[in-house]
Amino acid sequence: MVLWGEPVSIATGILLIVALFLSLSFEFVNGFHDTANAVATVIYTHTLKPTYAVVWSGCWNLLGVLWSSGAVAYSIVALLPVELVLHSGSGAGFAMIFALLISAIIWNVGTWYLGLPASSSHTMIGAIMGVGVANAMIGGNGWLAGINWHKAGEVGAALLLSPLVGFIGAGSLLLILKVLVRRKDLYEAPDKDSRPPLWIRGVLMLTCTLVSFFHGSNDGQRGWA
Repeated sequence: MVLWGEPVSIATGILLIVALFLSLSFEFVNGFHDTANAVATVIYTHTLKPTYAVVWSGCWNLLGVLWSSGAVAYSIVALLPVELVLHSGSGAGFAMIFALLISAIIWNVGTWYLGLPASSSHTMIGAIMGVGVANAMIGGNGWLAGINWHKAGEVGAALLLSPLVGFIGAGSLLLILKVLVRRKDLYEAPDKDSRPPLWIRGVLMLTCTLVSFFHGSNDGQRGWA
């Protein structure tokens, strides 16, 4: 059997196709799971209708993936167990890939169904570390041996600091705008029959576009890592 120009056994070919399907499934779930982060403001303020907002966000997510540098993917690979990287085509390698992708998909779908905000990045990182620990324990090497803890510390620090940076940045910007833009109606819940001024809608469109693009360039790398 020849797959993508390489000769492989039928069993390996089937497993590769299943792995690709699961990876694409995770990206699909990640898309509708995280899209609300980008489109919530433009929909809530009636800047865009929901359908247009989702399509617009999806297009910029795709562009973000296509223009990404791959740095996030390399960080993800550095977290993976050495056995998975070196023997990704073996039965054990496929088992670990299937385990981390299926668990991440189940968690994302579950939190989406319940309407709970959750990060797909945290989900994938947790699944990778869980697979690493389980693989090390099965091999009798001790659970600490299954993870690149130096890289895990770097990734963990980024995951912990990013919400704090976002909170401080957004709060500071809001306070600055309240001083510079003294329009009370801009800081109240929007009326269902009206839209904000044109320049506000332009800013909201810009932020939706940038959040979508950088979500694609960042999160879109996890699946193809």
